[in-house]
Amino acid sequence: MLLKSLAVSLLVVATVNAQVAVIPGYPPIDQVPDVNSPEVKRWLKQIDLRGAPKIPINNGDPPTCPTVPFPPVERCNWLCDQCYADDLFWCRSHNTWAITFDDGPHLITPTILNYLKAERLQASFFLVGSHIVQRPDTVRREFVEGHHLASHTWSHKGLTTLTNEQIVAEMKWTEKLVHQLTGRRLKYMRPPYGDIDNRVRFVLKKLGYIVVDWSGDDFGTDDWMLPDMITEQEILVKFEKSLDKYVAAGRKQGIISLEHDYDVHMYNLHKKLIPLGRARNITITDVAGCQRDRLPYQKKWRD
Repeated sequence: MLLKSLAVSLLVVATVNAQVAVIPGYPPIDQVPDVNSPEVKRWLKQIDLRGAPKIPINNGDPPTCPTVPFPPVERCNWLCDQCYADDLFWCRSHNTWAITFDDGPHLITPTILNYLKAERLQASFFLVGSHIVQRPDTVRREFVEGHHLASHTWSHKGLTTLTNEQIVAEMKWTEKLVHQLTGRRLKYMRPPYGDIDNRVRFVLKKLGYIVVDWSGDDFGTDDWMLPDMITEQEILVKFEKSLDKYVAAGRKQGIISLEHDYDVHMYNLHKKLIPLGRARNITITDVAGCQRDRLPYQKKWRD
């Protein structure tokens, strides 16, 4: 039910974005890029996908949990098996909170950037290529102001529902666009819906990516359900309890939260979450900072 509701929310967002002019030379927005394009064929020649696990391709948008029998340990699906393999689930630095925003950029994103700048905060923005191509200036601003840019694919389709070649196309087109705008090659990514298994991980590692999940339901926020399916107060109460549990457990690792940046309800919530962390003397940063990664982007662009 929650995945169905999320799909409706994302459809509304896509409809709004479709009214914005786009940078030419990139795939159609909100669609899986064509794997037979010259660009994708060139990228596929640069990597060896032999040896990818033979895990069946999944169905649905958003994806449903697989019905084809397959050992959960070998499949290791984060969404359905709560198996995160070597994905980032917590951060290396103790007493640290990594802020992350998914699905942008959107019209509200500059307002969020204004708030982060005023509060002297850095965040990780997991960007959707189809949205970047419509609001490139926002992404340039995110980069110039020191935020950490990461990938959330091109079309926001569940990656377990795509072929290996389609996954490459999703990642490389977004990577190419961000490099065009900033001169940086993305290194971190988050799979849409948290939909990932060991086949998808294999492809992403071939492309040099580090997968970032989030620190479980305690820090998922569920802000995409606002305001109709959950209230702001419900989220705040749950988040505060989660922080207290984290503090009581000794703050041994850093936490990674999950938020979104596509409407004012999410912005209003974010402004109320930050003081909860500060009141507990938790260091607030982005994923790269939480990981103590001084090289938050890949070294070289390969076209």
